[in-house]
Amino acid sequence: MNLPSINYLLSSAKKSLLRFPLTLLSAFCGVCLAIYMVEFEDAITNYFPYINSLITFALGIPLFFCVSIISSKRDFGIATSIGSHVVAALVLLAIFLSLPGAENTHNTAIPYIRYGIFNIIVHLLVSFSPYLKGQQLNGFWNFNKTLFIRILTSILYSGFLYVGLILALSALHLLFDIDIKDELYFELWIVIIGLFNTWFFLSGIPEDIEQLEDNHEYPKGLKIFAQYVLLPLLVLYLIILYAYGTKITLLWDWPKGIVSYLISCVSVLGILTVLLFYPYGEMKENSWIKKSSKVFYLLLYPLIVLLFFAIGMRIADYGLTINRYVIVLLGIWLALVATYFTMGRTNIKFIPMSLAVTLALMSFGPWGMFTMSEKSQASRLISILDNNNLLKDGKVVNEVVWEADSLPEWFYTKKENTNRGVLSDSLHNEVYSIVNYLDDYHGLASIRPIFQQDLDSLIVISLDSNKYRNEAEIYIRSMGLSYSYKYINSSNAYFSYSSDAAAVIHLDKFDYLKRIYLYNYQGEATDYTVEIEGSSYQLLFNQGDSLGLSFINKGDTTNLFLDKKVDELIESNGKEYVSNLDLSSMTLEGASNDFELKFIITDIQLQEVNDTLKSTTLNGDLLLKRRK
Repeated sequence: MNLPSINYLLSSAKKSLLRFPLTLLSAFCGVCLAIYMVEFEDAITNYFPYINSLITFALGIPLFFCVSIISSKRDFGIATSIGSHVVAALVLLAIFLSLPGAENTHNTAIPYIRYGIFNIIVHLLVSFSPYLKGQQLNGFWNFNKTLFIRILTSILYSGFLYVGLILALSALHLLFDIDIKDELYFELWIVIIGLFNTWFFLSGIPEDIEQLEDNHEYPKGLKIFAQYVLLPLLVLYLIILYAYGTKITLLWDWPKGIVSYLISCVSVLGILTVLLFYPYGEMKENSWIKKSSKVFYLLLYPLIVLLFFAIGMRIADYGLTINRYVIVLLGIWLALVATYFTMGRTNIKFIPMSLAVTLALMSFGPWGMFTMSEKSQASRLISILDNNNLLKDGKVVNEVVWEADSLPEWFYTKKENTNRGVLSDSLHNEVYSIVNYLDDYHGLASIRPIFQQDLDSLIVISLDSNKYRNEAEIYIRSMGLSYSYKYINSSNAYFSYSSDAAAVIHLDKFDYLKRIYLYNYQGEATDYTVEIEGSSYQLLFNQGDSLGLSFINKGDTTNLFLDKKVDELIESNGKEYVSNLDLSSMTLEGASNDFELKFIITDIQLQEVNDTLKSTTLNGDLLLKRRK
């Protein structure tokens, strides 16, 4: 075996550069930008433009590669080839402009999810775009086999090169005391995986793609991998899923939501196995491959029915989300693919082509996953509020109105939790989950009309003043509900209460005021020493198994009845997170031989473990008056 010469390697690199100039330019620009972000990490205040540019350059690598391959395959002229690359560049520009550009963007998830879909579509286009015309199934399979092997080979070479260079740098540091910046290791990885890996991959792409159709030499290792690794795994997973399907049928038990994802993964694994087996199945000695492929597609039908049954129940109970939409559409695609091949069709290009079309259709329009999931969740929220008399004439009943003077520093209101207790714990949790989901993925524009006040403008004011606000929290609290998830029948639940931070404390007749911070670690008693004119007094928090607060002076102990106060708070407010309570409801009083005492609770956090109540945190103001 002759090793390639330096001249050959340089010539191969030059040919790759001339064949795929914009692909390598995208990789180079992405690498430079990534290194800049590492070097000037602390100086960058708004990362959005940098991240958007970086992922756009990353998308340019497969997109320009796809255009170059098509141009070469169809013998485009210079003008047509340049025009197609310009169109690809304009597509990248449009995608870049669709991405969020500032830190105060209301919602940033959807554009990046859409970008991820476009990225998958572009990679699917790479697999079949050179073979749109005619059958050429053997050429199509060989082309994708080449891409697959080149990816694995380039990753292997890149990994070994990186490890070798890292060891060399470490040796320089240890042997010659040369200072190596930590950032250099990461920057080296960026260069290798971004530029070297891409260039090495491109150098192995055959120039004459047409000749792949006449290549009937298939790697034995690929067949061995598919036959002795993928196929046994596929059979194992099919047995598990069919056993589970039999169980729920016999017991008439509801299927678990995760089964939809398992069926999706097993189906994709099966389709990948069928694709890898395709050319071997054309050989007479491997007739079993064609038969087993058809059997696989027939076995998919019951699993697809189970998938729709499981995901349909989740949608009926909790509405449509992006994830559930994807599962439904994937089930439809699997049914389409299974039907296509069980009817005797053999065009394997149908698999990536149909998937690309399916992904493209679901990414936009009123039928798309973003619009439909937002409408579903917003309708579900409004239905819950309306059915529980929290809406009147389309507006929230007892809406919490925020004091204008408290903006933008904080959101303050004189009266909060105005609709406490109206919803059951389970419905409260549904409202909590829906609003947070909308905030995370779609923004809250769809539910703004149910409020009298313009919440969006209030939040924008807060954001413009660089005061971050959780929009979901503001919307839920404006409904008169607490921003908390209620633990139902939980063995480990947390809840807390805090007093009105803006209220003025009347000292009245008291002589001393001491701010107290108490924390109870894993049920251990906590004490706090108070020094008054040379004398020491002790506050004891959670003594033994009791929920209590005691003021101790030598043998004189005064109990402040914390347990009774907690019972009152739970009875009045429930087990949740409640803020801005009146001082009168947060006050403990008592008397010792030397003092009259008042303890005003500013914050108390409680934990319920196996029906036993513990106070984990207790903060407040201790007021004392000497007794004559």
